[in-house]
Amino acid sequence: MNDTTALTEDKWRSQWWYQPWVRAAIGLATIAFVLGYHAYESGFEPFTFIVLSVCLIVPLEKFIPRHELRTFRPQLLADFFHHFVSGFIGFIPLIFLFPILNEFQSQELASLIQSQPTWLQILEALFISEFLIYWGHRFSHEVPLLWRFHAVHHSSPNLDWLAGERRHPMDQVYMSFFVGIPMVLSGFSLVDLLIVGAIQNIWDMTIHANLGWRLKFLDGIWVTSEFHHWHHSMDKDARDKNYSGALPVFDWLFKTYYLPSDKEPGPYGIDTHMPETYVGQLIQPFLKIKPEETSTESS
Repeated sequence: MNDTTALTEDKWRSQWWYQPWVRAAIGLATIAFVLGYHAYESGFEPFTFIVLSVCLIVPLEKFIPRHELRTFRPQLLADFFHHFVSGFIGFIPLIFLFPILNEFQSQELASLIQSQPTWLQILEALFISEFLIYWGHRFSHEVPLLWRFHAVHHSSPNLDWLAGERRHPMDQVYMSFFVGIPMVLSGFSLVDLLIVGAIQNIWDMTIHANLGWRLKFLDGIWVTSEFHHWHHSMDKDARDKNYSGALPVFDWLFKTYYLPSDKEPGPYGIDTHMPETYVGQLIQPFLKIKPEETSTESS
C-alpha cells in the first residue's frame, strides 16, 4: 500500500459514518428491507443464484482452482450486499420502464421478429444484446464519469463465484438502460429477453469464478473465465481489453481481443483507492479524487 492510499484509508476511518456501528445499522436495515421485499414480491428468486453457485460453482472452485483462495475470503460480505441490494436497485428502473417502452415499440417490427421460430429470435436477441453489452461496457471504461462507478466492479483483488456481483447501483442502472431500452424497442418479446438474460447471467457466474479450466476449444467463439480474468487483470497490456460478455466476436471486430498463450491473468484489482466495505464502495464514486490519486489508465 502506497502513502496516498494509506492516507485515504485513514481519512475514511476517521469519518463518523464509517464507524462500525453506523455501517452495521445501515447494512442491517437495508438488507432487511430488500430481503423482505424479495420475499413478498418474487419468492426469494435472488437466492436462486446463491443456491446454484454454492451447489455447482463453489465445489468446482475447490476441485480445479485457478488461485489459492479461501471460500470465506475478505470482502465476501460486501459482495453479498452487492448481489442482493445493488442488483435489486439496478433492476427497479426496468420494472417501471418496460410497460412505458412497450407503447413506443414498432408493432410491425415486433410482428416480424415474433413471427420467426423461437430459437432464431433467441439467437438474434443474444447477438444484438451482446453488441450493446460490448459498447456499454467499453464506454464504462473510457468515459471517466462512468468509470467512477464501474471501478467498483473491478476493485475486487480476488475473483470467485461472487466477485462478479460487485457492481455499483449506478453502474447497474446505466447498463440496464443502455442494453434494455434498445432491446425492448427493437420488438423482442419479454420471454426472449428473459431467456437470453438467464443464459448470460448463468455464464457470468463461471467467467468470474476461481476456475482453473482453460476451455481452449472455445477461444474466439465464447467468452471463458481465462478471457474475462484478463479483463480484470492489472497487467498494463490487458487494460481495456475483452469487453464482451459472451460473444468475443465483438472484441475481434473492434480490436480489443487479448488472450496470450504464454502467461496467465492476474493480479486483479484497480490502482486507485476503493474501500473494503459495501457502504464505502457506494460512496467512493461520488467523492472528489485528488490528482495524485487519479490513474491515467483504468483496469
